[in-house]
Amino acid sequence: MKKNTILLSSLLICMLLLTACNLPFGYTISRPAVDGTPNATLTALFDTSHNIPATITPPLIATSTAFLPTMELATATPEPTLTETATLAPVVIVVTATTAPQSAPAVRSNAQLYANYLGTAPVQDGTYAEWVDKTNKYTMPNFAWGKANWVNHADLEGAFAVAWDNNYLYLGYKITDDIYHQPYAGGNIYNGDSVEVLLDTNLLGDFYTTSLSSDDYQLGISAGSKSGDIEPGAYLFYPSSLAGKRSQVVISKQFESATVYRIEAAIPWSIYGITPSAGMRLGFAVNVNDNDNVDSYKKVTMLSSAAGLSVFNPTTWGELVLVK
Repeated sequence: MKKNTILLSSLLICMLLLTACNLPFGYTISRPAVDGTPNATLTALFDTSHNIPATITPPLIATSTAFLPTMELATATPEPTLTETATLAPVVIVVTATTAPQSAPAVRSNAQLYANYLGTAPVQDGTYAEWVDKTNKYTMPNFAWGKANWVNHADLEGAFAVAWDNNYLYLGYKITDDIYHQPYAGGNIYNGDSVEVLLDTNLLGDFYTTSLSSDDYQLGISAGSKSGDIEPGAYLFYPSSLAGKRSQVVISKQFESATVYRIEAAIPWSIYGITPSAGMRLGFAVNVNDNDNVDSYKKVTMLSSAAGLSVFNPTTWGELVLVK
């Protein structure tokens, strides 16, 4: 009897406990399955790919300030300033072709040269003798590089004349060089004695742009070798996408003496992809290379018409105005 009482009491206690849990007897506790890895919630918090829609490119904030020429521009607008609000990040506006002043900027501070129009095309005889009095003649007195390699004016100096018509840009060079040596052709002519012309065909559009663009041209011109085994030639170095020989450039040469040589060149405007007109302003510089030690290009001296020239920075070039 006592055993039965104990057993009934135990059963009664168990039933009371089950009733307090509010769970149907015989049911087990189950939880819905969670997609992903156990740390899916943390991953979502730190996954920045969900913060910016995939179709929106985050804005690129410039980290450098805009280059402005070291001259006063009478028509230039004030340099843009930083703007900042509580909801927008600071934005730096860099002066480019689209943000440059719309009115014509002042001239390049290092040189502004003039090319007169020729009604009669020059005779290609290696000299500008018959047309120099119809235009202007200039010197190349500035060191672009290699000043330490230069000895004196007998070592290297140069003068040139420039003119134009509707079909060609004309250049005539007179170079004094005590040792003429040009054993190269094609894209290597800069390693030997040679001349070149730099032309920015969109001067007003990218007046402040300090790096080369597709409208900037570097054309090298060689008189070839004195012996004649290497022919005169022209090579376009830049734009690099168009680099190559330019046989359409008409070149004539003349070795006037043991220390003086001349080059006359007619460069088609079609190479530059522009139609010339009176009053047109072009970025411009004329250079001459001299290498008396052709084992190393580092020993080359380059003289230029433009002061402070950097070939790769068009804002250091001079300027050419077409006059008619």
